Amino acid sequence: MPAVSVIVLIYKVEEYIAQCARSLFGQTLKDVEFIFVDDCSPDRSMEIVDMILEQEFPWRRSQVRVLKNEKNSGQAYSRRRGVEASTGKYTIHCDGDDWQEADMLEKLYQKAEANDADAVVCAWFRDNEPVPTKYGRSEGNCRDIILGDMVAVGEIQSLWRYMVKREVYYRGIDFPVYNQGEDHALLVQLVWKSKGVFCVDEPLYHWRTNMSSITRDPSGQGVLRRFQGDCANDRLVEAFLAKEGVLGRFEQQLAAHKLLCMFDLRPLLRKGEALDIWRNEFPEIKGKVLFNKHIKFVHKLEYLTDRYCPPAIIKAVYKWRSSSR
Repeated sequence: MPAVSVIVLIYKVEEYIAQCARSLFGQTLKDVEFIFVDDCSPDRSMEIVDMILEQEFPWRRSQVRVLKNEKNSGQAYSRRRGVEASTGKYTIHCDGDDWQEADMLEKLYQKAEANDADAVVCAWFRDNEPVPTKYGRSEGNCRDIILGDMVAVGEIQSLWRYMVKREVYYRGIDFPVYNQGEDHALLVQLVWKSKGVFCVDEPLYHWRTNMSSITRDPSGQGVLRRFQGDCANDRLVEAFLAKEGVLGRFEQQLAAHKLLCMFDLRPLLRKGEALDIWRNEFPEIKGKVLFNKHIKFVHKLEYLTDRYCPPAIIKAVYKWRSSSR
């Protein structure tokens, strides 16, 4: 059994995959399984991975597996397929347009082993700027601190920050099928099912702001697809917490996260469009916004505007906000 399985999603990352692959194959941790999930990428991404492996890291060849989807299926399906194929004690994800510090896997693995942790989380870089994790100064098991914040998404939650024991995925986790907010839907479940979550207060992962990513599709159809995916994954989290008998404990956090889905529709809302779609999606958060400590004041005002004002006023407000920045 390898110490760690790294699951790498590949789709239209030809411009970035060389840096990603070198950072993975150059890891100081030697006992690693690399699983590349090729989501029918139409470019040379996988050719580049193979070239780097052959020319620069031939000793890693036996540790690499490539899975190719039959059709382009998105992140949710590809992540699940990678997890199901993995054999390591721990799993971690990496996006093909990002990269890792050379000792990331070793440091997270050592932290997990030293504390018999089910999961370990680290800080990260946004482009080239380090972003500390707010949990880093927590001594010992910070599972409960993370969980309460995670449901409301008070801090960025991405699978690439978390090294998780593979067995946790088989403790009653429901894999999401929609491609927006799937990290959040999985992580809430994984952290809840983990007995111990520990933190490494050091930036070890480089998250690249890729404006050409499919998750940033600016078209009306793309905006609606993101919104619908987020909503579906919110419902998945809600159903999971209800099944675990703790839905009431996270009621305010869930309301805060549902409100975040509104931001997916901003490109349409600022045109006075899609108001009925948004207003009808989350009727249950009425009465759970104004006094919700997990929601910023400016977001509460935005909620009231979008919920109750006519399209002309909403368009004017968004125009004013854009011009005042």
